[in-house]
Amino acid sequence: MRLRTRLSAQFSLAAVLVLLTVSLVAGSEWVPKLEDRITDTANFLSASDRRRLVEILARYEHETFHQIAVLTIPSLRGESIESFSFRVANSWAIGHKDFNDGILVTLAMKERKIRIELGLGMEKFITNATAQSIIETSMVPAFRKNDYAGGLESGLKQLMKEARKLVINPELKRSNEQ
Repeated sequence: MRLRTRLSAQFSLAAVLVLLTVSLVAGSEWVPKLEDRITDTANFLSASDRRRLVEILARYEHETFHQIAVLTIPSLRGESIESFSFRVANSWAIGHKDFNDGILVTLAMKERKIRIELGLGMEKFITNATAQSIIETSMVPAFRKNDYAGGLESGLKQLMKEARKLVINPELKRSNEQ
């Protein structure tokens, strides 16, 4: 009887450890639901700033065919911003599959991290060094002054300027829209 109780306790402990491990792994696979061109799960933008930035991104997409999304999160939950952004960009399928021209801007508030994730088609026109420069020169200075909407808008406009180097033939646009 004593052996049975001990085995039962060991089994229970093993089961708890397995469940804990599974829940930790599942937690690292968290991908927020895509809400709009701006998904503000950290709630750091006002409703009017969010609408204004969504309109800027919508106009840009209409003009260029390129999709840019912004994601704010309260925390990375221990994950690197690089792996989190990459996973979210792939899950959300930003950009057009024939051009792989999507861009995701991720802001992790607790860690104070920013990442610009570029689709492979866009990497030919915007280098990682250029993306990092946009973060450091257009976004961070405004963020330091607590002007998050202004810093985000400045960074997005700089990104859009760089991304315009990738020109998509209007005929290809029409055939993809049908």
